[in-house]
Amino acid sequence: MADDPPNSSGGLQANRWLVILPLAIALLSLVSSFFQSANYARQIDSAQRNVLRAESLRTCRDIIDVFFQFRLKAEEANRLQGSNTMTQAELKAIVYKFGAFGTFLANFQDEPTRVRYTELSWELLAIAEGAQTFTKPEFDKRFSAADVHFGKLNEDCVKAAQSRLLI
Repeated sequence: MADDPPNSSGGLQANRWLVILPLAIALLSLVSSFFQSANYARQIDSAQRNVLRAESLRTCRDIIDVFFQFRLKAEEANRLQGSNTMTQAELKAIVYKFGAFGTFLANFQDEPTRVRYTELSWELLAIAEGAQTFTKPEFDKRFSAADVHFGKLNEDCVKAAQSRLLI
């Protein structure tokens, strides 16, 4: 037995590796699992933000379309200077649709931007209510103020469209 110590230390060395190797593999598996979980969470977050970005851009397209539909009908109502209440109702319906889209877009913005979008909706509503009675210069003056607000809304949409996909 006195001659066995060199063999027994070699056996201990082998036993250590048998313990260390599985622990190292388990530790690497645990680190890999944490990395995969973090990466998966990042991908889910990115996908959700991209869906919201796409909805925002679609709404931008729709609100721009509604604004120009409103402008066309309001100019026509002002030009005709008639007392057709259906035209006023149509104009108000378009403004309400504009307001709905604007409210959706405003939810992605800061407070001053939300106020600006609301003011634009109110300006358009005032134009809708008086489009048939305003003189041409008064109509143009009111639309001039609405155009300034709309230009800022459009700038917000341009920024969103030009931003990179969130990966």
